[in-house]
This record gives sequence, structure tokens and C-alpha cells, in this order.
Amino acid sequence: MAEHSPAPEAGGEVIAGRYRIEGLIARGGMAEVFLAEQLNLRRKVAIKVLSPRGGPGADDFEARFRLEAETLAGLNHPNIVILHDYGATADGRYFLAMEYVDGPRFTDLLRSGPLSCERGIDLILQVCSALRYAHKRGVVHRDLKPSNLLVCEDDGEARVKVVDFGLARLTDEQGITLSGMVLGSPHCMSPEAVRGAADIDCRADIYSLGILLFRTLTGRYPFHGPSSAATMIAHLNEPAPSFRAIRPDLALPPGLEAVVRRCLEKDPAQRFQDIPALIEALSVFRTAPPELLGAPRPAPPPAISRSAVTEVALPPPEAGPRRARLWIAAAAGAAAL
Repeated sequence: MAEHSPAPEAGGEVIAGRYRIEGLIARGGMAEVFLAEQLNLRRKVAIKVLSPRGGPGADDFEARFRLEAETLAGLNHPNIVILHDYGATADGRYFLAMEYVDGPRFTDLLRSGPLSCERGIDLILQVCSALRYAHKRGVVHRDLKPSNLLVCEDDGEARVKVVDFGLARLTDEQGITLSGMVLGSPHCMSPEAVRGAADIDCRADIYSLGILLFRTLTGRYPFHGPSSAATMIAHLNEPAPSFRAIRPDLALPPGLEAVVRRCLEKDPAQRFQDIPALIEALSVFRTAPPELLGAPRPAPPPAISRSAVTEVALPPPEAGPRRARLWIAAAAGAAAL
């Protein structure tokens, strides 16, 4: 990138003498992502460039970016985006050259509503596979969210690629995160991340997976306040709503909601303790009967006109089982008449 051209989104600029910028893909608070061509190999790549940022903590921010490069370079998994190269631009900014994934974000898939149970669980299990691999190597993602999941076609099948380990933290690494600084996305943050806990581990990713599952199956986040702060506070204090409260028409396999709610426990000790345990619990629902894989609840029977049926009073609470059965039989006979 030329020293006198700090905004490459117009295209044509060359980074490190080998990556020609073709256009802007996305811009966030910490970085910009560009589509580029790697000139020596003539292939498309995604270039992530550290956004200029000064003031207190600037050195720490660059340290986190370097950590992302080192972390990604050590991860080799079909569900994790590949890191090809990293370095610094001519004007001193850091960049990553990553695999370009030609496909929608998970966010885009959810714009039209929830996914079917079968498809949603298949995609989330792929995310679990990526995290199981990363966690074994001491890497916690810490920023799982729909926009960090890309979906591409691989031999006719959907494949998830987890991106942006920019907030990942090696579990044995110390001193990289600024004291008191909250890192993550409000909708998907674990309670311990909201509190800025120093001992965040893989169970924070399991909480975020619970959020992703909730949104995938219902179409909505379990916690959404009028502001980022309100949403973050809800993670600390509010219980997750039931699926029926969000989607009363949705039928799901028995036990699936319990799996999601266990992921969303406020206390990490009450969640699944590792990804393999969550994979085992979710895999059961891959083979659920078709009628339970995201099918709508059956329509209620048509109401019976009061003019056609004599109204039958409910039995008093103290009625025993025999009286209750007699009442049910009487009600059924009246309905038939």
C-alpha cells in the first residue's frame, strides 16, 4: 500500500508488493476487510487491515492483532478460515491475507427468518467442530456471532467457515487484554465476558453457541435491549425466554430447548463443560423424525359453537381422577352431539 493513500477501498492499491486491492468487503470498529488479488498466485484473498488508532492502549491493540496472526497461522481445520500471510503495510498498519470465502454470512441466512432444525443444527455442529479443534490448542474465540460465520458451497454441501479470531485469547497467555476492557459483541457475549472476567475459557464460547442456536431456531436473539449496555446487562440478570414465547407455532424435537438453555446458563459451571459434550447432545437431533425438524405446530381444532353444544363447567380442583375422567367423557360426548 502506498504511503500517501491510507484509504484503499477505491481499489488498485497494492499491499506489500503482492496484494492488489479490488474493493471493500466490510468495515468494523477494529479493522477493514478488502477483496484483493494475490498477484504472484493470481488468486482472490481477503485482506484484513488494522484500522488506524491512537491514544492509550494503541500498543496493546497492535499486540492483539499480532496475536490473531500467530493464532490463525497455527490453526488448520476445514471449518476455520485459512491464513495465507501477514505483515505490515508501507504506512505501518498490520494486515492479514486470508482465504476468501465466496458465500453469505450466517447473518444473511437468518434475514428471512429461522432455519429449519435440521439445517440449523448441521451448520452449528460445524462451528462446534471448529471450536473443538481450537480449544484443544488453547484458543478461545470470544467473539462468536452470525457475522463471523461464512457459509460456502463445498461439493454441493454447505460448509461453515469461522472467521475473525481477532478477540481470541490463548488460555495460557497473560497481559494482552487491557484491564477493564470489554471485548465482544453485545448480543452474543457471555456473562463473564460482560463482567470483564480475566479467567474466560471455552465455556464462554459455549454460551455464545447457545445464543447462535437460539437465534437459528427462533429467528431472534434471547436478549435484546434498547442499547448495547441494556443488552449486556440482560445477559447478567434476565433468564432466557422460552422458545414458545418467541415462536409459539414452532415444533422442535423434545429436549432440544433444554440443550440450548443449558448452554445459556449464567454460571459457567452449569453449562456444558466442553465442546465434545455439546456435540454429543446436539448430534441426537440430526436424526430426529422429519415431522419434528422445524415443522409448524398443528393448527388447533375449530372452535365449537356454543349454540350447538351445551357448555360444560370445569370440575372443581378437588375432583379426583375418577370424576375428572367422567367429566372428560361427558365433554367429549357433548362435542360429538
